[in-house]
Amino acid sequence: MVSFKANFFANMPFFRKNPITSLAAIAGCITLLVLPGLFALNKRESHQPFFYNAAQLITSFLFMLLPAALFYRNIKLYLYLLLILIIPSTLFIFSIYYFDVWPGFEMVVLSLQTNLTEVREIGAGYVKWYLPLTIVYVVLYLLCVKALPFKRISLFAAISISVLSCLVIGWKLRFEKHLYKFNNYDLLNRYYPASVASGIAQAYSILKKNNLSAAGNFSFGAYKKDSLPHRQIYLFIIGEASRYDRWQVNGYDSVTSPRLAVREGLLSFPDVISGSNLTWMSVPQMITRATPDNIDLQFKEKSIITAFKEAGFRTAWLSNQSDKEIFWGGTINLHAKTADAAVFSPTQSPNFELEDYYDERLLPLLDSIINIDNRDLFIVLHTMGNHWDYARRYPEDFDYYQPSGYTTSINPPDMSSRLAISNSYDNSILYADYVIDSAIDIINRHNALSYVMYLSDHGDDLFDASEEQIDFHLKASPITLHVPLFLWTSPLYNQVHGFKTAQLAQNRDKKIGSENTFFSLLDLANIDFKGNDLTKSIASPSFSGSIQKFFDNDDRKAYYYKDLLE
Repeated sequence: MVSFKANFFANMPFFRKNPITSLAAIAGCITLLVLPGLFALNKRESHQPFFYNAAQLITSFLFMLLPAALFYRNIKLYLYLLLILIIPSTLFIFSIYYFDVWPGFEMVVLSLQTNLTEVREIGAGYVKWYLPLTIVYVVLYLLCVKALPFKRISLFAAISISVLSCLVIGWKLRFEKHLYKFNNYDLLNRYYPASVASGIAQAYSILKKNNLSAAGNFSFGAYKKDSLPHRQIYLFIIGEASRYDRWQVNGYDSVTSPRLAVREGLLSFPDVISGSNLTWMSVPQMITRATPDNIDLQFKEKSIITAFKEAGFRTAWLSNQSDKEIFWGGTINLHAKTADAAVFSPTQSPNFELEDYYDERLLPLLDSIINIDNRDLFIVLHTMGNHWDYARRYPEDFDYYQPSGYTTSINPPDMSSRLAISNSYDNSILYADYVIDSAIDIINRHNALSYVMYLSDHGDDLFDASEEQIDFHLKASPITLHVPLFLWTSPLYNQVHGFKTAQLAQNRDKKIGSENTFFSLLDLANIDFKGNDLTKSIASPSFSGSIQKFFDNDDRKAYYYKDLLE
């Protein structure tokens, strides 16, 4: 033992001379390195006993000690390399504290998908604190490293630290894998900073699949089951962050959908569940045959666009969302760009001075496509809908409920601005009502065989899960998964396909999931294809109802929605 101490402290004379400064520097480095992990444990594991959390934190720190044997000649060099963790540490802490987003796969994917508009809107309220705190954090760390009493430790000590760390980590991971049946990604995701490396590796494994090459020459073999003389125009509107219970037409006690409330030929479906609380996972389940149990089908097959094209329709995808995520946008835009015409939002700017492009900008495009092309059409409108920042989703003419984001600051969102946030959200619903109804008006003017379906990708949590924190749609919950589904059919459609409209009314109260969208859109257009399953179409007498499962991005597994209600 004496020999070990002698070897360990052989290169640390400064430690003996200045023990308080030395200990402070060491404690400072350790604290700053593990602080995000400490925040994460406090946020997600606060219900666990102290010793459990202490063991988790120690194990997390041991991950950082693994390379000690490689840097025994210059430990400070290794600590400087760890700036790769220190620089984003305040981002990790902010994300954990404000949004309960763990520094792992969840954060990596959200970062990859973020575009400049979202950076500006979500980060605007935090940037004044984030940048100064990041600078302070980094400077403190550099000062602690500089004040360390040693640069070099003995090879024996370095090897001992690495081996001991490896043994403890290996034992703990093996024990937990056996006890909890975790896969490797889920296991490492429990420990910061291993969770960051695991998240990057997991995201990369998905990113490699993010193309349609696996679909190749895939064909649905879709065809029309009739040869009607009437022109057919079918419109699918994808909503964004719209929750079921904030629509007047669904029983909300505020006037948020006065137009749809009196729109003839409109059905609202009360029990509809999104396939995910995140856009990049929910929309593919609408436009392809991917399901929570088979989410990778979005890469292997083509989309509803291709099925309509095979049946002889001209297709268009008109989006008020960007196709220029900073790194990655999932498969949504890949499928969208297979349409005969694809238009996306121009809201991109390197200086973050972005204009507000409201969803009504899509309406003239919709009208033009219908007027220019006299053939049968299938069109998708992908709206910004009710996405945060809510007050930026609608023009001032729709600022009906006040106080709102027009009259008071709601960014960053907190309890003091809760009423203004709620009012801004309601105003954005009021505007969405206008956009949807205006789209129906455009379709209706052409006296075609038509339907308009509206379905939101997910809802938004407005201080529902916690009175102190807004969750947006970061976690799966009854609020973020219960979504509005509206379906309008034209007078001519009701006349020609009266049997289908009767079935829609009969199936209205059954359980519906995102996986029913693909089959329903085609069945409503009287299109059949290889492998069709009419038990999944809400317009079919054989519709059996959805089992209502959702895909949880945290562990990439499918769960039953009913379990969230218990």
